[in-house]
Amino acid sequence: MTQLRDVTLTRRRAALALTALAALPLAACGVTEQADFEDGPDSPAPEEPEESEAAQPAASDGGGDESQTGTDGASGGAPEVIDPADAVDTISYTLPTDEIDGTMTVGLHHLIQRGQTVELLLTYTPEFRESGTFSLWELHGDNHSNVPPALFDRDNLKRYDILGTGSAWDTPNVWNSKQAEHKLASGDTQAYWATFAAPEDDIDTINIAIPGAPEFEDVPIEQGAAADDATAEGGE
Repeated sequence: MTQLRDVTLTRRRAALALTALAALPLAACGVTEQADFEDGPDSPAPEEPEESEAAQPAASDGGGDESQTGTDGASGGAPEVIDPADAVDTISYTLPTDEIDGTMTVGLHHLIQRGQTVELLLTYTPEFRESGTFSLWELHGDNHSNVPPALFDRDNLKRYDILGTGSAWDTPNVWNSKQAEHKLASGDTQAYWATFAAPEDDIDTINIAIPGAPEFEDVPIEQGAAADDATAEGGE
């Protein structure tokens, strides 16, 4: 069973910029250990094989150029407001760092399959005693591999990691929100988007795991329209 934390989430809403990311195809799946990364805000991310441009999802799938999404304040669009109180489930864990004494609450908002990709939306809300502000990267021991979730199909013994093609996490080459750019005070919330390859097997639920935290178990995979389908419908 998912371990829930019965706490009242802060009403402070986080309107933090979400990273919309460059395009690449299916991530390798299989039960493997999370890759080790060098410490640093721009430490390497796992590489994925390239495919043709036609196979790449559009910005609405989590891919595409940052300026196309309109969700990042840095690119001129209004940031999207995600209320942590809207989460359908939550987990909590102790911050994996000796520098900051506190806990992290992660809210699950949705897991939607759109064609060949799956879109995950989480919120991260830290609570700590220090008076400063810290990024997700700093709150997780200056280690990028402690932050990102992975999908686990335990019935078919397969793991799905975040899609990406570049050599650093906080770049458009990795399809997830930035970990080291936004600073959070205690009680603040960062919305976190991540895009994965769609499951290879015919499954309706999957587990979501963050290193060092309880899993979200048997999360339903919602079905949404793929970007190309939505475009075709709009042109009719």
